[in-house]
Amino acid sequence: MALRSNNPVYNRIEKNGEYQGFAGEMAAATYSGVATKTLYFLALVFIGVFGGLWLMENFPTMFLTVLVGSLLTTFIFALLGLWFPRLTPVMGSLYCLGQGTIIGVVSLAFEMEAPGIVMTAMLSVVVVLAVVVTLFLTRIVRVNSGFMRFLLVFAFSFIISFFLVRLIDLIFQVGVFNTLLLPISLASTFLATLYLFFDMQRVVEIVEGGAPKHLEWYVSFGLVYTLLWIYIEILRLLAIIGLRRRD
Repeated sequence: MALRSNNPVYNRIEKNGEYQGFAGEMAAATYSGVATKTLYFLALVFIGVFGGLWLMENFPTMFLTVLVGSLLTTFIFALLGLWFPRLTPVMGSLYCLGQGTIIGVVSLAFEMEAPGIVMTAMLSVVVVLAVVVTLFLTRIVRVNSGFMRFLLVFAFSFIISFFLVRLIDLIFQVGVFNTLLLPISLASTFLATLYLFFDMQRVVEIVEGGAPKHLEWYVSFGLVYTLLWIYIEILRLLAIIGLRRRD
């Protein structure tokens, strides 16, 4: 049974069947290749973070231009990588640089309100990744058809519930969303973690299936995309917990 993902990078591969039937025709994808490209994308994220903060301190006008440009273009870069697979190395790089700039600003804002929250969030992401990798490699958690059914049901339920709560809040002004902010953030973090399991499975399928080497860029980009998602969710979750404790 083919597995599906909400990650646009993987949906594109699966739709076009680009990782099937290439074994022996060209250099095949390897785990080391995926790891190297994942580190490359993560390095670009950090360059975007620190480069953006440096610009903000020394050239605020230029920084504002870069920030607005990043906000407007990161989604476009993701789409270009989606529709033009061969452009993923370039589009993924631009996405990570731009997203790094955005994350740097968001992280700074949170850090100013709650010192130490950024480091806690980063360490939490490392812990989540380590736990997911351990559970996946030991096959305690198996990404099979049952896992995917649960993932999809949970994802759709979360999305529908989120918009219903927002709609009720906007119409009746009852503050339901703020009341449910903590469980919503917990559910979103859990959902992102589930997708990380799927990302691991896709890496295995790409490598063990003898897919062409250029697809290493796809799976690496997908992994980084999910890790950034988890970081943002954990950062928000920690902020919510901190605010609740103050109250």
